[in-house]
Amino acid sequence: MIESSKVGRKHLKVSRQRKDFAIKTAPGVVKSSDFVAYENLQVRNMVKNHKLAKSISDAAWSQFAQWLQYLGKVYGKTVVAVAPQYTSQDCSSCGNRVQKSLSIRTHVCLCGTVLDRDHNAALNILAKGLKARAGINLNTVGHTGINAWGQTDLYSLVVTSTGKLTD
Repeated sequence: MIESSKVGRKHLKVSRQRKDFAIKTAPGVVKSSDFVAYENLQVRNMVKNHKLAKSISDAAWSQFAQWLQYLGKVYGKTVVAVAPQYTSQDCSSCGNRVQKSLSIRTHVCLCGTVLDRDHNAALNILAKGLKARAGINLNTVGHTGINAWGQTDLYSLVVTSTGKLTD
């Protein structure tokens, strides 16, 4: 019986550490941006992978997402969850789907785009989030106003597409 109470205390400590991390990190994310987009990951399905289950659980993604949503409302910031399908496989420049395994960390597209896989996914998540929020399409094929790094002025996109600054 003594052993189970020790294990219980260890689990409680880890649970509190996860919550503490989410509570301390989420406000920084929300306060530093007017717009936050994140993947609405199905954590319940992801932990079925026995090799990754412990790492996924330790990250406490669901708890972090809940805090993002809550603090977005508290601070009047826009927080959007987007569908995670193909965010790392679709090219952020041309939209073509480039199939790759999880072990491949660089996104290389036939259009010439070469990005870190996570950077490409972040651009796709942002585009999906903006599109969901304001109907903005960041597909830039045939458009002007993109600098050499492939970045766009998101502020002007939001203002010009809606006719006003969105909070």
